[in-house]
Amino acid sequence: MTVIFFSDIAWESLYQRPQHLAALLARGRPVLWVEPVTLGHRVLFSPTEAAPGIWRMTLPEFPLNARAPWIRACARAAASLAPLRAAVRLLQKMLLRRGLRLSGGRAGETVCLAENFLFMPLARALRPRWTLFDYIDDVFGFTDFPAYVRRAWLLALGQADTVTVTSSTLRARVTAAVPRDVHIVPNGVEFARFGDAPESPAPEGMPPPGTPVAGYAGSIYPWIDFALLEGALDALEEFHFVMIGHVHPEVRDAVARLSRSSRFHYLGAQPYADVPAYVRRFSAGIIPFRRTLLTEGVNPVKLYEYAAAGVPAVATDFSDDTRALADLVLIASSPAEFARHIRTAAGRRADPAFVSRLRQFARENDWEERAKTFSELLHLTEVTP
Repeated sequence: MTVIFFSDIAWESLYQRPQHLAALLARGRPVLWVEPVTLGHRVLFSPTEAAPGIWRMTLPEFPLNARAPWIRACARAAASLAPLRAAVRLLQKMLLRRGLRLSGGRAGETVCLAENFLFMPLARALRPRWTLFDYIDDVFGFTDFPAYVRRAWLLALGQADTVTVTSSTLRARVTAAVPRDVHIVPNGVEFARFGDAPESPAPEGMPPPGTPVAGYAGSIYPWIDFALLEGALDALEEFHFVMIGHVHPEVRDAVARLSRSSRFHYLGAQPYADVPAYVRRFSAGIIPFRRTLLTEGVNPVKLYEYAAAGVPAVATDFSDDTRALADLVLIASSPAEFARHIRTAAGRRADPAFVSRLRQFARENDWEERAKTFSELLHLTEVTP
């Protein structure tokens, strides 16, 4: 039995929910990881082993969510031509069938886990035993998509055997569009890596030992509230601020402005294996999101990573779902409160009882547990690999 994992992102992108689930599902059976061709990443029309048990391949797709505006505009123009969309879909089917065969799989002997709903028609063409649509973000909060994308989304919701989401907000949006059963499966953390790893030397670029650090680890995109960060930097003169992660082109200037301060450190995008060493040196972990259509439905992975490392978190009031964790996360409703909460969180860092609660929360939300849930929802526990 082969698991076909239709991903929105490249395997080499920020290591998060898709890669964790694929790697854990591959322990018992082969996984064919299928991603769209993405600028800056390898094009693999024939499957290539990316990790133990995981075969990776790419399929052509219109880059409607590309970072560069001109690429998005060109993709939208091309995708507006129905015959061209049909030609691309036919090529995708041919490449996928070939890829499945070359990786040792057979049509009819697969289950499909799709996070890229534009690939769902391909899943059905393979006659899988089960299809699961894992809707992890409100995709319509990223950019303005053509009308056919929403039609594809509605079709995926209606045709998938199982639908999962990461938050109650996303479930409400899904069921408002297509009344059906929807399972909430939040994000998680690799607890052993963030919580149990041995101490390592301080990463290069971090403030000197003993310096209070407000840290952020994750994508640095337009949903970050940079004005809020500037205010916190001014209000907390004893703190240094550290950010690690990929910077979206639209916010490079905002990061450059913050970097004029000697107490702000942008340390670049770091390999996933190195991230815990940074996070463990945060006095407080911050999630400074603006409230948008996208962030209202977000279940931040970094929240679990901070907790596993024993780092108290401070978040803006960007999501009703985050409020449910108010006993573990300090939620700020104003810039002044955000700054005050950072000081409070840093004090909690030295509270063994609170740190223990954070770590227990993270341990209960390990990716191992999430993978078990997906195995059950895909009915993989009922078949032999």
